[in-house]
Amino acid sequence: MHAAALYYFREVARLGSIRRAAVHLNVAASAINRQILKLEDEFGGPLFDRLPAGMRLTVAGTLLLQHITSTIEAYGQVRAAIDDLREARSGHVTIAALDSLLVDFLPRALARFGRDFPAINHTVLAAPPADIADMVSSGAVDIGLTFVSPLPAAVHFIAEVPAPIGVVMPVDHPLTSRLSVSFEEAIAYPVLDQAGPLPRGADMDADFSQFKAQLKPKVTSNSIQMIRLCIELGLGIAFFTRLGFLKEIEHGEIAWRPLSSPGVNTLQIGIITAAHRMLPPPAVQLSKSLVKDLRRLTAN
Repeated sequence: MHAAALYYFREVARLGSIRRAAVHLNVAASAINRQILKLEDEFGGPLFDRLPAGMRLTVAGTLLLQHITSTIEAYGQVRAAIDDLREARSGHVTIAALDSLLVDFLPRALARFGRDFPAINHTVLAAPPADIADMVSSGAVDIGLTFVSPLPAAVHFIAEVPAPIGVVMPVDHPLTSRLSVSFEEAIAYPVLDQAGPLPRGADMDADFSQFKAQLKPKVTSNSIQMIRLCIELGLGIAFFTRLGFLKEIEHGEIAWRPLSSPGVNTLQIGIITAAHRMLPPPAVQLSKSLVKDLRRLTAN
């Protein structure tokens, strides 16, 4: 069906008159009548009852009007989505994320996103978990990736995935024979520690907090890249989510095993945005892409 015929039909049905529809659409009444006659010929029967008082839909006409209404609404939605996509083709998006996500997950995610949106630029900042929500709520960044925890009302999570803390170690380490590792087993080996507070959730797990407090780390650093290399060189084991070591785990360069502690096994990582501020179109598209990437990880 021709698009004009759909609009003509809808207006005649709404106004109950070809003449009134012609005035409203600024189209000749004869043109509207021709389109309606074509529709009736196509459907093999009358779509309107021609009455002295005007045009009234038949049962068939009512069914067609329902279809036309949904078609026009769907067209409007698609048109709006295409307009949004056009606006999102270029621009700048700022992100604050856990340091561990900057090592592997985010670079890969941005590379995939960049294939569809090559003109969008990014600023990516590593930040402690406690700071990321503040950066998002203040507008300093558009999107945050952090551990799930109680948030201020100014921000909200748009996606959450499991991210338990586990033992990261060389592939030939004795603990790789375990399906999960207890604190008693882990403390028997040299430990590499990341400087800074525990993520929210892990700090509320009494066993993990007590375990961390009694450690005497072989190396302490605020650089996850340095800790990663120290692990590969066999200097010790460390405690992270596997999201920071995806490539190394996938290639068999580093091993990861979950800790046998309920508190750290319930940790989640999520994507947060400001609750009362609309994201610019480029950030909307990136946030959707990041949600898919995070969920793809948990599916695997």
